Amino acid sequence: MKRLEEQVWWAELLENKDDLSLRELSERFGASPAAIANALKRNGIKRRSAPAGPRAKRRSAGSAKRPGRRSVLDKFQQQMGSVVDREIAELAGVTVSAVTNYRKRHNIQASSTRGRPRKKGGRSGGLAAPRAAGPRGYRVVIGRVSFVVIAADITEAAAKAKRADRGEVTHIELLGRALG
Repeated sequence: MKRLEEQVWWAELLENKDDLSLRELSERFGASPAAIANALKRNGIKRRSAPAGPRAKRRSAGSAKRPGRRSVLDKFQQQMGSVVDREIAELAGVTVSAVTNYRKRHNIQASSTRGRPRKKGGRSGGLAAPRAAGPRGYRVVIGRVSFVVIAADITEAAAKAKRADRGEVTHIELLGRALG
């Protein structure tokens, strides 16, 4: 790519360098403000600083859509506000927070319906299996020596280890169900 100094519009940029801000020059000539500032500096050209005081207001982020790729959620925009975010997220294949952020960015109120509860069990998606009752094996560490204690729960395992009177229990770990 040509350097900015080699562009056909370079002379026009130099004429307007003191009248327009770097942002305005950038919009007019299609180069970034940093590239324009660097080109001027590289050529030893000084700019008159903008006067002190408030700058002209930028257009708000919501007033005009930026160019770029379309959101997957665009096709679900009509349902937002009447359907719960969780259901839209599942339909679109995105996270619930992505739907919530999209909805807030587009000033869409949340659905007033409650929706179905969240699935339990993390990534597996299913409900957590109830714990099997019965004895379990616990590894109990006293000092630097490990022992296995069979107990119904961790509290009972700690009590049994303490009653053994071999010292202070430093670690207890569930090994699994015990055959009995």
